[in-house]
Amino acid sequence: MVQNQAEMERPNRERANRDKKEKKPKKRMRHYTARRVPVVVRLLLVLLFALIALIVGAMVGYAGLGGGEALDVLDPSTWTHITDFWTTT
Repeated sequence: MVQNQAEMERPNRERANRDKKEKKPKKRMRHYTARRVPVVVRLLLVLLFALIALIVGAMVGYAGLGGGEALDVLDPSTWTHITDFWTTT
């Protein structure tokens, strides 16, 4: 009974600090889960989106700045004509 009265007379901060010291969390093993999207699939998606962005950018640039048709970018003869400018001097 005397011990309970002594606890009641302690300030709240001391009681809270004592409770924190008594309650130590147990170390838990980390639970590893499988990734929703594996790293290889993420890499392939990034490469695919980069390729799509490159094609769309070439189409916009060829049609907007070059004055040609947007789908002519996909024609191999267009690219041989462009590489001819680099290779011939």
